[in-house]
Amino acid sequence: MEVISANSTYLINMQPKEFRLEKLSFDDDSHFFDDFLIEGSDKDLLGSERFPRIVEAAGVCICLKGEAEIALKSEKYHLKEGDMCVVFPEDILHVRKKSRDFRGYVMVVTPDFLYNINIPSFTQIYLFIKEDRCISLSDKEQEDLMKMYEDMKASDARLNNPCRKEITQHLVTAIVYEIIGLYKKGEPVNRQPYSRKDQLFFDFMGLVTKHCKQERGIEFYADKLCISSRHLSSICKELDGQTAKKCIDWQIIINVQMMLSTTTLTIAQIADEFNFPNASFFTKFFKVHTGMTPKEYRNTGKVRL
Repeated sequence: MEVISANSTYLINMQPKEFRLEKLSFDDDSHFFDDFLIEGSDKDLLGSERFPRIVEAAGVCICLKGEAEIALKSEKYHLKEGDMCVVFPEDILHVRKKSRDFRGYVMVVTPDFLYNINIPSFTQIYLFIKEDRCISLSDKEQEDLMKMYEDMKASDARLNNPCRKEITQHLVTAIVYEIIGLYKKGEPVNRQPYSRKDQLFFDFMGLVTKHCKQERGIEFYADKLCISSRHLSSICKELDGQTAKKCIDWQIIINVQMMLSTTTLTIAQIADEFNFPNASFFTKFFKVHTGMTPKEYRNTGKVRL
């Protein structure tokens, strides 16, 4: 079992639902858990900014500095320093915004590992926590939880211990119970249900995820939502800080970056996949939005969402 660092790998697959949101999955071939820091300067580190993702993992995020606004399914939360949030497998996560000085510590456990540890009444625990996903921690509570996690990682790094897997499972179980205890006595962070504008924006994001390869015009999405193009752009500007057209272009760029980084398709093939008239037009579009050509981006060998 390997503990991997901030450059966490993740896989994105399509969910066969009406709006087929992309999935955020963690590679569990060689490890049970993952951890990393999210900085305010990171550009969509988990692929859950700009567009909502279905998370295929259980995770905890502690806000160490700054603030952020997130949406979990149909609830919005405003996180500040000292707040902790829990994400369950199949949750729909959308990081709406975060301050420039935001710094968050994320701990992730893959579903297979979580389901294999023995926690009695897990369903009741889930039902309890899901009502108040985000709570505020004291400095001591935050320090103790992070220390438990670091101790678990240090124990798991002892490759010569034949019982390493079993020890790690028990230590993770202890961390789960620590989190449960924090939630039972913690102060919930105020949540707000989605407004009509929030729901339209969320549905727009889902439609873009599904149709952006074929449709880049605002009118298509406005018609699907039964609103005017002007109203759609005003909603995007208010909630996301940019126009609907830029939201569409950004999702195309995200998908293209993934294909450039994870496939061997030629530039011309990718251009055709995204319905560009030719490779030259596609290259110009990509460079306008990223500052480099598709070939230059591919040569960096990185996923830079």
